Amino acid sequence: MKIGLFFRLAWSNLKKNHQLYIPHILAGTGLVGIFYIMMTLAKDERIKNIKGGYAIPDIMMIGIWVVVLLSVILVFFTNSFLMKQRTREYGMYNVLGMEKRHVGRIMFLESLISTVISIVLGILFGILVYKLCCLFICKILRVETILGFYVNWESLWKTAAGFGAMYLAAFLWNRIRLARLRPVELLSAQAGEKEPKTKWILLLIGLATLGTGYYLALTAESPVKAIKVFFIAVILVIVGTYALFLAGSIAFLKFLRRRKGFYYRRTNMIAVSDLLYRMKQNAVGLASIAILATGVLVMISTTVSLYSGAEDSLKHSFMDGKADLFVSATIHSYAEDEKKWHMELVPEDVLRENTERIIEKYGSKVTSFHAAWNVAESFCLEKDGSTHLFLPDRTLDMPPENAMVFLFMTAADYQGITGIDAQFGEGEIGWVPLSKNAASLTGRVDGTIRFGSKTYTVKEKLDYFPNSIEISIIDAYGIILPTVEDLENVGEQIMKETDWYKTPISYTYAVKIADPDIVSKNDPDGEIEDDFAFAINEYVIKTYGKDYSNTAGWNSIWKTRDEMYAIYGSLFFLGILLSIVFLFATALIIYYKQISEGYDDRHRFQILLKVGMTANETKATIRRQIVIVFLLPVITAVIHMTVAYPVILKLLGLLQLYNDKLFLLCTILTIAAFTALYMVIYRLTARTYYRIVR
Repeated sequence: MKIGLFFRLAWSNLKKNHQLYIPHILAGTGLVGIFYIMMTLAKDERIKNIKGGYAIPDIMMIGIWVVVLLSVILVFFTNSFLMKQRTREYGMYNVLGMEKRHVGRIMFLESLISTVISIVLGILFGILVYKLCCLFICKILRVETILGFYVNWESLWKTAAGFGAMYLAAFLWNRIRLARLRPVELLSAQAGEKEPKTKWILLLIGLATLGTGYYLALTAESPVKAIKVFFIAVILVIVGTYALFLAGSIAFLKFLRRRKGFYYRRTNMIAVSDLLYRMKQNAVGLASIAILATGVLVMISTTVSLYSGAEDSLKHSFMDGKADLFVSATIHSYAEDEKKWHMELVPEDVLRENTERIIEKYGSKVTSFHAAWNVAESFCLEKDGSTHLFLPDRTLDMPPENAMVFLFMTAADYQGITGIDAQFGEGEIGWVPLSKNAASLTGRVDGTIRFGSKTYTVKEKLDYFPNSIEISIIDAYGIILPTVEDLENVGEQIMKETDWYKTPISYTYAVKIADPDIVSKNDPDGEIEDDFAFAINEYVIKTYGKDYSNTAGWNSIWKTRDEMYAIYGSLFFLGILLSIVFLFATALIIYYKQISEGYDDRHRFQILLKVGMTANETKATIRRQIVIVFLLPVITAVIHMTVAYPVILKLLGLLQLYNDKLFLLCTILTIAAFTALYMVIYRLTARTYYRIVR
């Protein structure tokens, strides 16, 4: 047989089965386009070189692997569905005289045509939309627009090769399935299914895994514990969701059937009976929709919250507007005879003078210069209330759960920067919780705590501490000590346990600037930080000599803003792209599910019409079944999101999102928007179902 005949048959089959192949091609087009966009963003040097663009490549690589995984699943899912729907047709070819190798050639050409169309349209879509994506990225990163048309040829051929390999693998799998089927199996009608049995073991597994996942999510008391349990909880919830849809739905429907008063009503009896058989073949699809919906809710609500709350986080990190800059500097020297390093502080007047001079050089002036905190160290709390110094680099993974961060400040410095008169008696300290989920310090230490050689009474909880960052990964507290001598006592403990510093007390100063925007505008390349480091280095060499080294700290609000928008903006953009991919998958599963059920239910409802049900009653029964089936995944996703809300809130604290109300609002709006979009998808696909059934 000539290749032209095979090609005409393949093309004719695609046109006749357009209802099946058009969604398949459109979904492939979207996946190819988004993959090309992500790959190109990861390799575009123009994006890397814009302010804040450094984070785009790494974050896009995360998205690429997610898209690859989901694309493989969807390609095999759609091909499996197409193979199922076309089996009888292929069997007819076989009966009419074609050998299986001839049928395989038709299958190959059908697959080749649809694959080429998907890849070509997808790459064209990606190239055209890439410019829009660049404009959007520049907007969210708050930088000037990148101009010019751009095509990355490496991304182009890798995209084409990757998806070509996926579709080829799917075809080979279908070809193997075809070779193993006998002609009688290809032509045979679907046999009626037996009533599904309740799989009690699977049901118990589902309840146990889902309950354990929920328990882990709800009982995570700190961000450290949240990090440890979150991914375990996610896996357990996914397993539990599939198990409960497979076994729990059947058990629930059988429970309804045993309720005589409910079941023996005409519409209820038909709906429950049909759903009982429907769930056996559709449980996996519904569970997949629920998981994908949960993924969309989590990604959109978190990334929108992070991006929208960036300015609030920034304001909080810089002392609620009381600082625009934090500076610090230390001098280091190595004592050969002692075989250890010593540290000294650069005097406050030197820091102030150089900071003022550099800020004036860039167009503004310093309006205030105060101590922000004196020393910050991590401790582990012993059972007797004493503390043991904990350095994060001593562990291989995460800090221990009893670890705490203390930021120390004297009462005089605290009053100088806050204006709050915090006076304590001998051996008394004040405290401020700095981490969002920090437990009560008085509850943790029974009213007293030991630093160095001295035991202190935890006297008063204060409402404000002028820290530059909110520590979230472990419990953190601001500690106000009565005198400088008490601060030196803390320093002695640090010095003893580290055997490192001569003077471990280090001062960080908060600087307020008249117009930080002018400074940022006059310093587009970030040279001001180098100027400060150079000035401190000159002072150290001039005063102490070349044998001394130094460390200069410069943390500005404008640089932090750029870094924050770089991370949050990149995550926001990735969340949008991945949500689109997840919606592709959701819509595709729903559409093919409607078609599959339409063909299965057509004969069933024709029988109901023949035995006396009216057309309106039949339509009402159909509508009730579809609504119940398609509401289950959304309800499940909302429940998952509600349970995960507390642990996600703790994890967002690690990214410095402190506005709980903002995350709650974003979550509610995301659920509402997704539900509305989901119902639109349902109504559009339901038309296909009704048309097939009628």
